[in-house]
Amino acid sequence: MSSRPRKLRALAGAAVVTAALALPIAAAAATEGPVQGESLAAPSEAGVTENAPLAPEVVRHPTIPQASGGTTAKEPTKGEEEVAEAETEQEADEAAERAGEEINKAAPAFQIPSLSASSCAAAAVPPQLIPIYQRASAQYGLGSQGPAILAGINAVETGFGTNLGPSSAGAEGWMQFMPSTWATYGVDANGDGIADPNDPEDAIFAAARYLSAAGMPADTYGAIFAYNHADWYVSEVLADAGCYATEVGDAAFTQAGLTPQIEVLRCDPAAAWKKQIPAEYLEAFEDAAARYELGKRGVWALAAISRLESNFGRGMTKKELEGVGPLGLEASEWRQYRVDGDGDGHIEHGDVFDSAATLAREIWSKGSLEAGVFAHNQAEWYVQEVLREAEQIEGGCKVSTVQWRVAPLAAETTVQGAEAVLQPNGLAAAPAAAPPAVKAAIAAANSIATTPYVWGGGHASFYSYGYDCSGAVSFALYGAGLLDTPLTSGSLASYGEPGPGKWITIYANATHTYVVIAGLRWDTVGDAHGTGPRWHAEPPYPEGFVVRHPTGY
Repeated sequence: MSSRPRKLRALAGAAVVTAALALPIAAAAATEGPVQGESLAAPSEAGVTENAPLAPEVVRHPTIPQASGGTTAKEPTKGEEEVAEAETEQEADEAAERAGEEINKAAPAFQIPSLSASSCAAAAVPPQLIPIYQRASAQYGLGSQGPAILAGINAVETGFGTNLGPSSAGAEGWMQFMPSTWATYGVDANGDGIADPNDPEDAIFAAARYLSAAGMPADTYGAIFAYNHADWYVSEVLADAGCYATEVGDAAFTQAGLTPQIEVLRCDPAAAWKKQIPAEYLEAFEDAAARYELGKRGVWALAAISRLESNFGRGMTKKELEGVGPLGLEASEWRQYRVDGDGDGHIEHGDVFDSAATLAREIWSKGSLEAGVFAHNQAEWYVQEVLREAEQIEGGCKVSTVQWRVAPLAAETTVQGAEAVLQPNGLAAAPAAAPPAVKAAIAAANSIATTPYVWGGGHASFYSYGYDCSGAVSFALYGAGLLDTPLTSGSLASYGEPGPGKWITIYANATHTYVVIAGLRWDTVGDAHGTGPRWHAEPPYPEGFVVRHPTGY
């Protein structure tokens, strides 16, 4: 591990140096996936590349809305001025309470009822918000999915306004906008002369404006990803949106396929470095740089940081790797930017995929490669050393894109009876009498039913451009809420309970697996429809397979 000075905490000094290092930003078209460009700033309506909100935190004092940064900023109240001038923590507490009282008197809070549980999400949509989602979606042309997507984002970001933050990253309001993003996209939707992120109507309309600029409805996935650059975030928003679709007026939500373009980087380091960088590390740097759009330059910068911090894990003890990881992330960085880089359902500091993705996310959030590296270790010499070494390591990269089809994990077409029916389009209609988990498993399988066969597909992450047999079975079980980590064929041979199930039966051995769900076989081989995950009306072929079923199904 490199000997480096303790990271500086002087915010003023950091701000000055970060500003000096930041590069000018050009707005880019928003074809988002888990990726981000080398130079980033507040998005423009030509394309969105702004880091989006993190999960809001509970604040100790009553939230005092800051100037919105929109078209018309609010004047501070007397109580707010007292907070700014307070010399002790007790004075600040008392002033904050007075400021909160003044704000409440000036503008009555939008009342949020006690939310009942939804059938497939944590809470139902407050009825008074539904027309706002619909109007905002219509005004900014988000298409039929727009109201449900806005509801899904609102649910994930603030629980429909029940937790307005601000977040640890500074995001605020009903839809958790960063101040710089609000300055560009803030909307005075209710005509009161103030564009206020803490006003639900202003915030929801601003979110619709943002999503439109990010490519929706043509690229729904990319638009959501632009809002918050995380695969899990898009998946959660889409799942909630699928649940809320009927409530907000789009019963056909789940029929729309989403096919974003995802960038793939495959790189070879300079000849002198080929034997020094472990293949696993290089793959992690490629994936992380692509996911957060750091580009080819980002691959080599991550490699340089890993070399400086731990010599690619060789210069750290097991305890050090478990603490800071092979890229030397401090506890505060892990807390704020943590990413499950390999999609295994766990974030482990010593895992190079998790470590690289977490650092890449931090770099992305700072607006440029230089500013991000400085945020990681707040010393100019460190930035210069990383860039110098990155130039030495730099080799060639092949850049390509793949189709990544994602759909919300919610129930789709149903039929009467106890068995699923294979439709002419190759998708399955779930039996109306099936439990919700079974319908969700069928819907999840439907969402990848046209993808190709790819060996290992669906294992590094549930979402892939292609799947192998166990990846396809794992995805269906994940959609049902019965699995949180992809399993191999061998592992599925011991999953659940022995014997056939009433609704779901898994057939597995060391080399192949498939599953029968509500009477239809979900398999990557078996007929003329093409190799890859497909539904089959033909019966199972159990000889040589262990037969298992999920508990309760």
